[in-house]
Amino acid sequence: KLLLADLLKRYLSENKHKKMKSWRMYEFRIRILLQDTITDINLLRISSKHLAEFRDRKLKEVGPATFNKYLSLISVVIDTAMQDWGIYLSVNPCRLIKREKEPIPRDRVLVKDEYSRLIEACSKSNNKYLKKMVQFSIETAIRKGELLQMRHEHINFNKRTLLIPFTKIGRPRTIPLSSKAIEILQSMPRRLDGKVFPLTIDSLRSCFKIAKRKAKIDGFRWHDLRRHACSLLFEKGFNVPEVQVFSGHRTSTILLSTYTKLDAEKIARKLIKGGY
Repeated sequence: KLLLADLLKRYLSENKHKKMKSWRMYEFRIRILLQDTITDINLLRISSKHLAEFRDRKLKEVGPATFNKYLSLISVVIDTAMQDWGIYLSVNPCRLIKREKEPIPRDRVLVKDEYSRLIEACSKSNNKYLKKMVQFSIETAIRKGELLQMRHEHINFNKRTLLIPFTKIGRPRTIPLSSKAIEILQSMPRRLDGKVFPLTIDSLRSCFKIAKRKAKIDGFRWHDLRRHACSLLFEKGFNVPEVQVFSGHRTSTILLSTYTKLDAEKIARKLIKGGY
């Protein structure tokens, strides 16, 4: 009589997901899954056919990489039911369906005079916070969600650090602040609600889109500022562990493969300067 929904709900109620690094994201995905009809299927009847239909529905909403994460989550929950809860299944049906081929990671950064054009457009924006938010993001490699959660009480001007209490990996972290970042923060007025940048995700998305259009910049997303920032930190001479302090990546693999794009021409000039 068990449905897949019953397993997902039990997985949440027993806090199994909180053993994961990004448990909040697991919780979010489970709640999204519970809205899909696949969770209404009897556990003994779930087959690769049902999962293929789920795949076809999901790929209309999300990309291949995100679908693979949903498939992995369902597989983990079913494995937990088989191994920890004594629920017998001859095989985990998730192992019978292929994962989707994931696209090559994005490598977009600001090139040539795009930075100056973007900053100029942001300075003319109706949103007075936009320019400073873009500049601060490039100085710190901070995530958009972390940026919008920032509060004045999290800033330590004496130690030149910023505490980020809620992160993607579920653990707080502290990042160093450059002189430019400090200057930006000191210029921000103190608000009664304590927020540094009092914008919603939707308002930020809207005004950033307008600024990009005015700056004639195509194919660039807010999250690409993070890659641009990490690449600049490497160009400034910071090593991998030091850049990880800024970016918050637990391992260097994602940082180097997805969030770093170094300029070959700059490296060539560096070789000439060093006599190589």
